[in-house]
Amino acid sequence: MALSDDQIRSLVRALSITREHEIDCSECLDMVAEFAERELAGRPIPDALETVQHHLTRCGECLEEYEALFTALERMQEQKENEDRPD
Repeated sequence: MALSDDQIRSLVRALSITREHEIDCSECLDMVAEFAERELAGRPIPDALETVQHHLTRCGECLEEYEALFTALERMQEQKENEDRPD
């Protein structure tokens, strides 16, 4: 079976962003909450969590989970800020 030019380009692109240490979806989802909380707070992302960021660039399913979590955390933060405001 021959690969099309688009398939070859996609494979080359995937290989070019592959790292020595990769995490799978399960590992990513185990750490994605901490990653999202740090992002939302504007805190630096430690090296250990950079693998999550890298995985999210390659995995659409995990990215969807992250985006849903991030949105929920944003709403919770906004709600808390509104509750903390004096009337």
